[in-house]
Amino acid sequence: MEEPKYFDIDLNESYVETQYIKELTDRVSNYLETGFPVHLRGAAGVGKTALAFHIAQKIGRPIVFMCGSEDFSNLDLIGGYFGTRRSLIVDNYISSVYKRKEEAKKVWTDGRLATACKDGYTVIYDEFTRAKPEVNNVLLSVLEEQMIDIPKYSSENTYLKINPNFRMIFTSNPEEYAGVYKSANALIDRMITIDINDMDINTERLIIAYKSGISEHNARIITNITRYIRNSIKEKNWLSIRGSIMLAKIVKRMDLELNPNNEKFRKVCRDVYNSSSSMLGINALEKEKYNLLIDKAINNAFNI
Repeated sequence: MEEPKYFDIDLNESYVETQYIKELTDRVSNYLETGFPVHLRGAAGVGKTALAFHIAQKIGRPIVFMCGSEDFSNLDLIGGYFGTRRSLIVDNYISSVYKRKEEAKKVWTDGRLATACKDGYTVIYDEFTRAKPEVNNVLLSVLEEQMIDIPKYSSENTYLKINPNFRMIFTSNPEEYAGVYKSANALIDRMITIDINDMDINTERLIIAYKSGISEHNARIITNITRYIRNSIKEKNWLSIRGSIMLAKIVKRMDLELNPNNEKFRKVCRDVYNSSSSMLGINALEKEKYNLLIDKAINNAFNI
């Protein structure tokens, strides 16, 4: 059975649309409808992929999701020959005559990009800078000349004209992230890049409350703790809204009282926030200072 190439996912009920998100969504939607691909660039956990799905859902076409990686190849994008189809014809209608004809043909399977280009789907290419630059070169003609070279078509003309309903949204992390390739200028020049930085405090609070099920009051406290820590450390990218949502879900599951005198709450905060900072490779002394910062952030959230 052939693997489905697109996913018609309904995300409307699981996405918080504040004024900040609505304005950003409207801008990106207009760029896409004008015919330009959009590149959402930002730190891990800032919400790029969720926003891309939200925008794609509003377009109303089937969504093709691709995730860049070191192993990503043109086979994933364009397609290739996979397997062989054999046919056998035996003609013995006249008993004295026996004919046998056997044929074998390679079977072509379109890649996800080729399918989207042909049928006018919306492509979300997540973390596209994790794929090798030479793999992404096929996108140059797609974004500029509106055509794609597919070898399965006749040897004289291998180009497929792209469906006018085709749309493409890219996401990426900053280039200093591990495992990320520098994107080619020729490709970047063909898209509109929007830097997704920290969202406004109201959006962050509402997302935390919605994703975890805690009250907006408690979500505000967690938001303030996270923002205080984020604004106090050098590597701000490592402390995303994911950590806040994680903390909020644990608070709800354990039915913790958000109180500066609740030592259990403080310990949970240290566990969650240290999970983010562990990527920085901090030593014991630095970790002790970081825990003091977490305690200070908790006190600040309760105006102590």
